[in-house]
Amino acid sequence: MSPTGWAGLAEAVERTAREMNPQEVANTLNALRKLEAAAAVVSPTGWAGLAEAVGRTASQMNKQGVSNTLRALGLLPAAAIELSPSARKHVEAAAEREAPNMTPEGRWMTLRGCEKLELKIPSAFLESIPSRAQASARQPRSPEGT
Repeated sequence: MSPTGWAGLAEAVERTAREMNPQEVANTLNALRKLEAAAAVVSPTGWAGLAEAVGRTASQMNKQGVSNTLRALGLLPAAAIELSPSARKHVEAAAEREAPNMTPEGRWMTLRGCEKLELKIPSAFLESIPSRAQASARQPRSPEGT
């Protein structure tokens, strides 16, 4: 695509971000994560609009929307820096709510996004990691005296 095509796409994002539904927000961020040329021409106003849309729609996102959004935000610092404290809380709560339902790939994407954004790791992820005591209790023990 030509530079004017990418610019047109970025302008469309800026123009429509405040009206996007949860899936559109997640898909747009995910696409921008993959299309560096498009992400490079998004204006600060465009990133701010998308960040606002994340906060507005996070409570309605499904597991895929949450994981795509967090992965994208973790790789798009221009968008992540625009997240308000309220938007961060909303997306963190969405991750907590949807984590038990996520696929392994979705969990990985969510975990990476949470780490990059310094958000709380969903408790379902932490509960699935065995403690050292649990892990050693499952280790086969050799019979005494052998």
